[in-house]
Amino acid sequence: MTAIKISVVIPVYNAKNYLFDCIKSLLDQTLSDCEFIFVNDGSTDNSREIIEKYQKEDSRLILINQENKGIGEARNSGVNIANGEYIGFLDNDDFIKDDFLECLYNKAIKDDLDILISKTILGRDGKFIIKDNRFEKDLIFDKTFIKKNIIPNLLRVEDLFAVWNKIYKRSFINENSIRFPGNRVIEEDNMFNLQAFNKAEKVLFTDYAGYYYREVANSKSRLTIENDYFSKALEKYNFDFKKEYDLSISSIELEKLKAIRFIQRIFYLVYKCSVSKIPFKIKWNYIKGMIFHEKVYELAKNYHEEVIEGKGIYEKILLKIILHKSTLSLLFLTLSIRFFYHPRISETIRNINKLSKK
Repeated sequence: MTAIKISVVIPVYNAKNYLFDCIKSLLDQTLSDCEFIFVNDGSTDNSREIIEKYQKEDSRLILINQENKGIGEARNSGVNIANGEYIGFLDNDDFIKDDFLECLYNKAIKDDLDILISKTILGRDGKFIIKDNRFEKDLIFDKTFIKKNIIPNLLRVEDLFAVWNKIYKRSFINENSIRFPGNRVIEEDNMFNLQAFNKAEKVLFTDYAGYYYREVANSKSRLTIENDYFSKALEKYNFDFKKEYDLSISSIELEKLKAIRFIQRIFYLVYKCSVSKIPFKIKWNYIKGMIFHEKVYELAKNYHEEVIEGKGIYEKILLKIILHKSTLSLLFLTLSIRFFYHPRISETIRNINKLSKK
C-alpha cells in the first residue's frame, strides 16, 4: 500500500454552494498520495450528500459525520484519524491550486520541516491578491528564532493566524499533543499555531502561493454580533498563554502584545459591525459597548503608541474616539462606513492607509 504523504482536513458546515470548487481542487492535485478528510460538523443542508457522491468516485475522500461541535473540534476529529506524513487544512469555502500539495510536500520533506508556511491568495472586494508575511523566504528558522520572533508575531498580529496555508509534520503534532481548543468560535487556529510554533524546531516560509481564501459574507464564522466576537476577544486577552502553552516570553512583553492585539481586534470589529446588514440600533449598541468598555479604554490609554504604530487613518481616528470617549464622533464614523462602503472605496481607503503609514 502506498504511504500517504499529506492528509488534508476539511471541516464542513452548510457549504453546499462552495463544496464543488473545494472538492475539485483536491481531486485535481498533482500529488496523488493524499487523503482528504471531510468532517461534516452537523450540516443541515445537503453537504453530506455532496461529499458522499464524490466519495463513491474517489476512495481518497474520507467522511466523518458528527453533531455540531464547532470548527476546532471538527478539525481535531480529522487530525485524530490522519495517516499522512504531513497534515494540511482546507476550509470548505476555499480551494487550492493543482500543485499546492505537491509544492508544499516536496519542500517540507526535503528539509524535514516541522512546519512549512506558504503565501495566501486572498479574495477581497471582488478580486484576488497575494498576501505575504514579514519573514524571509526559504530559510530554515530554528527554535531560538521562533521564540524570539514568530511567537511575538502570533501574539500581536494576524499575519500567521491561519492553519490552512501551512502543513505540519504529523508525528510532531501528535508527539506534542497539539490540538485545537474546542470552546472557541474564532481564532482557534491562532491557539493551535501558538502551541505548534512554540514546540517547533525547524520552520520555513516559502515564496509559493497556492491557497485561495474566499471571503464569504454570510459565513457562520463571520457573524460578528451573533457570535459576540467582542466577548471572545476579551476572553482571549484574559487567557494565560504563558502558563497554558509554556511560553518563554516575559510577562511584561506578553501583556503588551496581548493589549495591542486586543485593541486592533476592536478596530476590525467596529468596521465589520458597521458594514453588516442588520438593524442599525442593534449594531450601534454593540459598537458602543465595545468602544466604551472600561478595559478597551484602559489598554488604549496604556499602549496607545504601540497600538497605532504602522496603522492608517481609520485606526488613528478610532483610537482618538476611544481615548476621548466621543459618542458623536463614533456615530459619525459608524454612519460613514455604513453609507459609503463599497469595494472600490474600501480598496481606496486601504491604499490611503498604506500611504499614511509611510
